[in-house]
Amino acid sequence: MRRVLLAATLSATIVLAGCGAGDGGTGGGGGESSSAASSASVAPSPAEGQVIASTIPAPSLAGNLLGDPAERSIIVYLPPSYEGSDQRYPVVYFLAGADESVGRLKPFSGPMWDEMARTGTEMILVEADGRNALGANFYANSPVGGNAEDVVADDLVAYVDQTYRTLADRSSRGLSGFSMGGSGTVNVGLRHPDVYAALYACSPGLLAEDGGLEAFLRSNGAWRAYGAAFAPDVTVPSPFMRPIDAHAPLDGQDPAVVAAWESGFGNLRQKIADYLGQTQRLEEIRVVYGTHDSYPWIPVGSDYFLGLLEENGVPHSSQTFNGGHTLDSAGFAADYISFFSEHLKG
Repeated sequence: MRRVLLAATLSATIVLAGCGAGDGGTGGGGGESSSAASSASVAPSPAEGQVIASTIPAPSLAGNLLGDPAERSIIVYLPPSYEGSDQRYPVVYFLAGADESVGRLKPFSGPMWDEMARTGTEMILVEADGRNALGANFYANSPVGGNAEDVVADDLVAYVDQTYRTLADRSSRGLSGFSMGGSGTVNVGLRHPDVYAALYACSPGLLAEDGGLEAFLRSNGAWRAYGAAFAPDVTVPSPFMRPIDAHAPLDGQDPAVVAAWESGFGNLRQKIADYLGQTQRLEEIRVVYGTHDSYPWIPVGSDYFLGLLEENGVPHSSQTFNGGHTLDSAGFAADYISFFSEHLKG
C-alpha cells in the first residue's frame, strides 16, 4: 500500500447526506497485509492521531449484476498512541449513509480522541461506504449488488484485523452507522452477534409495523436501490427489482412484493426473534436520532424498535437531540466514544 503524508486540516463541516438523495428518490440514508489497498493517504489530525483513507478489496461483491468493482472505500482513524506503542485496540466500524462517501466522522475526530483520553480507552475507528451503481447497497446480500452484508461482517473485519493492531475478538468490536448505515447496523448487527458486541445506530432507517412502509414510500418513493437490495429479480432488466406502487394502497398489491419491501427497514419483530435464537448476545443497542428528522417515519420507527427491544428484554438505550437528519454536532462525539468505552473490552 502506497502511503503519502499530507499536511491537512480536517474540515469542521458535517457532511449532510441523508438516507440517500440519489437514484430518483429522496433517500431513506498499522502494518500492511498482503491484500493491501490499491491507494491510501495519511493525514495527521489536530489530536495527533492518523486518518488513513484507502480503497480495499471486497471479494464478497464479486460478480454483482451492476458491474461494480469488488472493493470498498474506507477511512481508518488510528488513536494518538498507536504509532508509539505495540498495543492492540478495540475497533468500531461506522457505516455511511446512502449515496454518501466516507468522511462523516472527520469533523468529530479531535473531540472523539479527546473523549478517548478522558475515558482511558482508545480505539480504532473505521468508516466504510455502501455505494453502488444505483446509489446504495443497504449493506444487504443481494444477487443484484453483491453480498454487501458479508463485506461488513467478513471482508472488512478480516482486512482491518490483518492490517492493524486490533483486539480481534467480538467482545472488542462494535458496529455503528448513520441513516442507511444505521439500519445496516441494526440488520447486520442483529444477524452477527458473533462478530460485534455492541451497536450504535444513528437516525436509522427503521419501519414501524403499523404504517411504516407506507410512510417510507410517501417520503422516498419506490426507490430503485432499495428494491434491488430487498426485492431483487434477476429475470428482469436493470434495476433487477420487483417494483411497488408508492402511490397505491398496499393491501391491493402483491403480498409477496409488499413483504419483500417491508423486509429491508421493517420486519423488526422477526429480526429480534431471529437474534434471540442465536447463542451470542449483544452488550447493548443504542439508538440516537433528531426529534426534527426530515423523514418523520425515522423517529417513529426508532421508538417502535426500542419498544420491541424492551418487550424482549434486549439491553438498549436511546438518545434524542433537537435536530434533523444528521449527527448531533454538540453531543455525538462524547456519547459515541463513552458508549463503546463502556461496552467493548479494551
